[in-house]
Amino acid sequence: MKLDDNILNQLFDLSKNFVDVELKDYNYSNDIKHLLYIIIPAFIIKYGFDNRNKITKAFTLVPFLEKESDEKRLQAYYASVPVSVGPQIVTKKFIVLNRYQDKPLMELIDNIVHEYNHAVNSINDEIKFDKDNIYVRTGLAFIRYNRNDYKDNNKEDSYILEEIINTKQTEEIIDIINSFNKYNINDEQISTTLYNIDKYISGKYASEAYMFQSALCKELMNNNTLISVLSNMRFQGIIDEIPYFFDNVTGIEDSYNKLIKILNESVKLEEEYSKKKFFKRKIIRNVLKLYGEAKEIIDTFNRNYHFK
Repeated sequence: MKLDDNILNQLFDLSKNFVDVELKDYNYSNDIKHLLYIIIPAFIIKYGFDNRNKITKAFTLVPFLEKESDEKRLQAYYASVPVSVGPQIVTKKFIVLNRYQDKPLMELIDNIVHEYNHAVNSINDEIKFDKDNIYVRTGLAFIRYNRNDYKDNNKEDSYILEEIINTKQTEEIIDIINSFNKYNINDEQISTTLYNIDKYISGKYASEAYMFQSALCKELMNNNTLISVLSNMRFQGIIDEIPYFFDNVTGIEDSYNKLIKILNESVKLEEEYSKKKFFKRKIIRNVLKLYGEAKEIIDTFNRNYHFK
């Protein structure tokens, strides 16, 4: 979408009206509403005006709740869980923000954008069934629930690739938000919010989420063709073919699953690293080893893709 002052101010007007009218029952604080006024237009610009109904649908269906917890690692999360509505099984969606009123501005914006980006990329073809299970999709990964008691008993390992791509897209959306400062904004409240954001960002925004995994997949993330394909399949909800697509390009059976396994090993190492006070060098050596293994797979993909 090509922006100018007029188009952007129209987007802000539409966003304000949507938040104030359609989301009024959620009783969000003014601080949160002022952030949503600028976050929603950034989503529309990121995914295209033709997808605006899908984006507003996510914000309508997914309220956020505040949690009072001292847990530092889990600052925010998106959830979509199966529930019965008469004879039908549907999903109940929500986002939890831990102590959001105490968060610094950019951390709060990062949390909101990150979690709603999960929601936006999970709206289409979200739920499927077999005889014994319900499968609920979050982006690139499904969580399996028992059909009898709705208890979750499995999360696909590909959730970590979902988090990496989601983090990259979070950075892109926040960069769009910060770019609004280049335009003449009519609304004084929005202009003030954007001015405050601009003070915290120098150059491109860099999220601190999933740093180990993002570093491991830096080469993969820099492959714009692959990311474009994965992102489009994820946005549309067509994810079952991704492993076959990836393995077909590399020419190596199970290469996609091997990459996912490496990423999950890195999660364990990150948790171990955060708990240890000593002997951290060994963990770093193991991370570098994983990086080498991941890079070999990614280099093969990048090299072969040019000939596909």
